[in-house]
Amino acid sequence: MATENEAGASASAVYGRAAPPRVVLPDRGVVIGLRWSGVEGAGNQILAAKLECEKERARLTRIWRPFTDAPGRRDVQTRFGPWLAEEARWAEGRLVVGVDFALSLAETHLRLLGLLRQALRGPAVLGKHLEERFLGQARDFTEGAVRFRSEVGKDRPRATDCYRAELHLPTAARTFRQTFFGLCTMAHAAAAFPPWDPPVTGKPIVVEVRPAHVARVVCGVCAYRDDDRDGVSRSSTRAGILRTLRSAAKVEFEMEQAAQIVEDGRGDHLEAVLSATAAAAAWQDGFQGVPSNVPRSEGWIHSVREEPWR
Repeated sequence: MATENEAGASASAVYGRAAPPRVVLPDRGVVIGLRWSGVEGAGNQILAAKLECEKERARLTRIWRPFTDAPGRRDVQTRFGPWLAEEARWAEGRLVVGVDFALSLAETHLRLLGLLRQALRGPAVLGKHLEERFLGQARDFTEGAVRFRSEVGKDRPRATDCYRAELHLPTAARTFRQTFFGLCTMAHAAAAFPPWDPPVTGKPIVVEVRPAHVARVVCGVCAYRDDDRDGVSRSSTRAGILRTLRSAAKVEFEMEQAAQIVEDGRGDHLEAVLSATAAAAAWQDGFQGVPSNVPRSEGWIHSVREEPWR
């Protein structure tokens, strides 16, 4: 028979605990998460993860690099539109793509560049004007990105960066090339971009996501990449995230895929899967829930619901 102290200890161990997290995904459609890159030879770095959503489960059917045949940034930009259209055709018009780069800039930067009105019309229009202004006839993405960052000056967070606790701002040293190249590429994509556009039947949808937000909100994990500076391996952390996705979001994957994700010390494969999960969860919610004080020009980082255990 348990003593009073033992009973108290047992009760305190579970007091206040919530149920395990639950992430609801659509029961139809295809979602692709893109781990983007803005460096030279970006096509060798960009990773895609495809989820096929079905009733009560989502199958991870493929993880691949879709642009390795012609990895140069000009080639990726040229091929992205046809690739998106082809993926939408195979998905029978039910396709959502989650990209992990900023689809707009802080309102302060947009005003500084004189592109606020263009940004109000969405990423494709903003990207077109950035391309015309900074690339020129040489179409040098490296030089164009440097000029772009030089003109915007000091880093400024968007409202959505603050809401999502995003550390790497669109124009930061780590991300400005990715932002610039991504927006220039979106100029050539025929898609709907929530929250600027409502979803349109038969048209692919592109949304901004952050894989790190999914890991933090669903798993309570802030770091899943290996750290070469002190030799820390986080393969067990990546495996734990996969187990949580399987139980919380009903994401199914093959053991070979799991090994590929866990063994990737940079975390790129995992981030592609997390990006797809974020886009799928936002799709299930109808891309709703953008706070009323978020400027339309800045867009929104779509993701899973906050506190998914409630």
